[in-house]
Amino acid sequence: MASRGAAVTGRDPRRIVADLDAEWFLLSDESDEVVVWAERYPVLRTCVVLADVLEAVPGDPDEVLGALLRESRSGSALAARTVLQAMLGKVVLMARADPSIGVHGFLVAMWERIRTYPIERRPAHISANLALDARKWARRDGRESLLITPWPPGDSFADVVDRQRAREHTDHARELAMLTAGEVIEAALELELIDPAAGDLLHTVYADGMSSTDAARRHLTSPAMVRQRCSRAVRELAQHSAELASIA
Repeated sequence: MASRGAAVTGRDPRRIVADLDAEWFLLSDESDEVVVWAERYPVLRTCVVLADVLEAVPGDPDEVLGALLRESRSGSALAARTVLQAMLGKVVLMARADPSIGVHGFLVAMWERIRTYPIERRPAHISANLALDARKWARRDGRESLLITPWPPGDSFADVVDRQRAREHTDHARELAMLTAGEVIEAALELELIDPAAGDLLHTVYADGMSSTDAARRHLTSPAMVRQRCSRAVRELAQHSAELASIA
């Protein structure tokens, strides 16, 4: 697969997925590199052929994907291709949710993120991080002029972000501060930092811009309860600011 995914651009999405699956079928008996990986990584010690590696992903996704991403960074196209096959289902789901980008657009984005994923800095929640990175890359590529709204408001969260920026000396917290409400909520849900009910409520208040009174009517609760639940959820996200910032 080309590094920029040019080979898939403009083709029928069903054919793209079918062709990738057919390619994988031909690759799945590959064993030369797998033997080397099995010696290097305990999580892959029982793997003999490439199909075994893919089957090992659900049992310990961070360890298996982490091993493959390290091999990819060392130059193994086969390792990167295995990660792509593992993420193909998520690519299809993202394309269904956003047809304007489509399968080929998300495949290009996913391939880019696989090739550049900072495994040493972000060894946890790899599958979710790749999906979120690819989604954001696809949506923002060429859209730098898009108006964005910093979120969430309030000094407490800003203080946490500033402390994190000073501690890590990176730009990730600054990028987090530039995410929209919907993007932060989407990331938090993907990483299971909040539950769907909290996500719906936060979206109502921070993305849709409803008052606590209007949000209470929508969610069949009281304005005081809306404020309490939002405050609790924002505090929870503040505790995970580094993790959210690393997605930016």
